[in-house]
Amino acid sequence: MNIEAMCGRYTLGQEPNSLLDYFHLHGEVPVYHLSYNIAPTQQAPVVMQSDAQRECRLMRWGLIPSWSKGPDARFTMINAKAETIDEKPAYKRPFKRQRCLIPCDGFYEWQPQGNSKQPYYISKAEPGLIAMAGIWDRWEAGEVPIESFSIITTAANTFMQSIHERMPAIIGPDAFDDWLAPANDDTVKLKDLLQPYAGSDLVMHPVSREVNSPKNNSPALIQPLNASG
Repeated sequence: MNIEAMCGRYTLGQEPNSLLDYFHLHGEVPVYHLSYNIAPTQQAPVVMQSDAQRECRLMRWGLIPSWSKGPDARFTMINAKAETIDEKPAYKRPFKRQRCLIPCDGFYEWQPQGNSKQPYYISKAEPGLIAMAGIWDRWEAGEVPIESFSIITTAANTFMQSIHERMPAIIGPDAFDDWLAPANDDTVKLKDLLQPYAGSDLVMHPVSREVNSPKNNSPALIQPLNASG
């Protein structure tokens, strides 16, 4: 698994009821396990909209295009670049009609340090949800349909540039409607929503390299390195 991808790991330690309130969802949130190390190919909550109803579904992280032969470990579509999302064959149709938001309360990034990489955890200064921009698709060529998603990345803001050149595209609540509406196909305005995060409420700290393995999953992973060892 490529942990160097941006974004290659994230967390969701918030209970389902918090998603209902933050995203103003219609209906219930599917049952999911609180996770401090969500990794590609795993199932995770995704917020999407059909007609006027905003709902949450569990989807596989790593986009499987509807026209593809199916999941292929040789290709990882966990991230889609904002700059070219309306050009790439796997992404341009979902970008037009199947945009989504991926709930998280933080994400990891790895900073090169000599011959190794140091993981950092990025979250809000006041713990809370973050909505990462995404696209989703539905693959139906197998016995069981698979719904999957990619996280959209953009250039890093000033805050993130010290550890990586890219970051997830973060959508604020005031832009949820514009981003999710299937009828909104103005690609210029949609791409304008995918700018580097302008808020000043993010914080980060180094964490244990235990996060490198998706087998590890506990609140200890997000603790500052000098506290977690």
